[in-house]
Amino acid sequence: MMSTTARNAAIATTSVDRLAMRNPSGIAMARQMGAFLNLTRLLNSRHRLEQQLAVILGESNRILDTEHTFFYLRNAHQQELWAHFLSHGRMRQVRQPLEEGLPEHVIDTGRIVNLPEVSTPTSPQRLGASPIRNTLAVPIVNRSGGISGALQAVNKRRGAFDQKDTDCLLLLADLIALAIQNALRDEAVAESRRLEQEISRAVEIQRQLLPSRTPQIPGYGIFAFNQPSKYVGGDYYDFFPRDNATAFVLADVAGKGVPAALLTANLHASLHACAEGTESCTALVGRINRHFHRHTASDMFATFFWGTLDHRTHRFRYVNAGHLPPLLVRRDGRIEKLRSGGLPIGIMAEFEYAEAETRLLPGDTLLVFSDGITEVCNGDGEMFGKRELRRLLEAHPRLAPRELGKVLLQRLRKFSGTRTWPDDMTLMIVHREA
Repeated sequence: MMSTTARNAAIATTSVDRLAMRNPSGIAMARQMGAFLNLTRLLNSRHRLEQQLAVILGESNRILDTEHTFFYLRNAHQQELWAHFLSHGRMRQVRQPLEEGLPEHVIDTGRIVNLPEVSTPTSPQRLGASPIRNTLAVPIVNRSGGISGALQAVNKRRGAFDQKDTDCLLLLADLIALAIQNALRDEAVAESRRLEQEISRAVEIQRQLLPSRTPQIPGYGIFAFNQPSKYVGGDYYDFFPRDNATAFVLADVAGKGVPAALLTANLHASLHACAEGTESCTALVGRINRHFHRHTASDMFATFFWGTLDHRTHRFRYVNAGHLPPLLVRRDGRIEKLRSGGLPIGIMAEFEYAEAETRLLPGDTLLVFSDGITEVCNGDGEMFGKRELRRLLEAHPRLAPRELGKVLLQRLRKFSGTRTWPDDMTLMIVHREA
């Protein structure tokens, strides 16, 4: 017993045959529309661009009844014309120098060229085609209205190319433009996803360079915060526990983004290699400076603050290599700047850094920060600045580190009116409990 689907197909076939007997040109048009519908479905499929172009060129030969169809792209940068065509059912590509040929003329002018009879038949020998007797070429117009290539049909088997052939070839050119556009879009999406994965991995790697937790020092509280302006940045902080002491560093590498992050990773590696067994602040900063100068470009540098806190005596020895002076807020509200040091690291191979010393008294708070803190701007372009930072510290001299950090960050967000920052921001707060 015949199924419903088979019966409908038989009825449709009989109807088509009857229509073909009554109106041969009508059935030809119907078949063309069916071919275009299938090509449109092909463009929405997951087939590769090369496969889609092969089908389109094959359908062009069949619908127009031609020997060959060529698809051309011009590479202006390399001064080449890229020709695509079918050979034994497979796509081939040939690159040839730009000349004053028919494809170049169509691409340059955007005009349709129909040569019903070529007086002196020529053969595009590199393309392996037979001598050209007649040809039709149309421009391929991209989405923005520019001409990206040409589509050329060669040697119509019966008669000359007419207006219907021109309309058909223009439609096929639009399908090629759409196929290329879809391929570029898919490629852009794939590239975007790949970059997102790489950026995500880079963020994860840089986060691993920073301490996972702050050290626990009897009688002290510590708070640390880091926020790059982009996915990754050039600010870096770290802690180095020692016998009865803790050393810490805050550095700001010149620049932003990936280049700065790579130098930050370099700085992290050299610090962890040099810090072990080096007690003198000046000796350590000198070694890091020489390494940074030797292994980075001549225009790269980093501001660098290194300090060592003795847990028993509460002595704090430090070197400030061109960094913004950290602020030491005394319990009574007075604020001292820790300036001593020298040039940023990486500027000169040899530099004699100066070490200074102070003492943290009960209730004192040390604030070390990068310039991303003070250079936050509001909608009028005004910077938060060191003066506003001092006012905030004077208003809250006895807050615990975490609470002080929270107050400062909230104040910065309110001042800027945004949660994004123009520069990398790093903040470290060390407080000796009263």
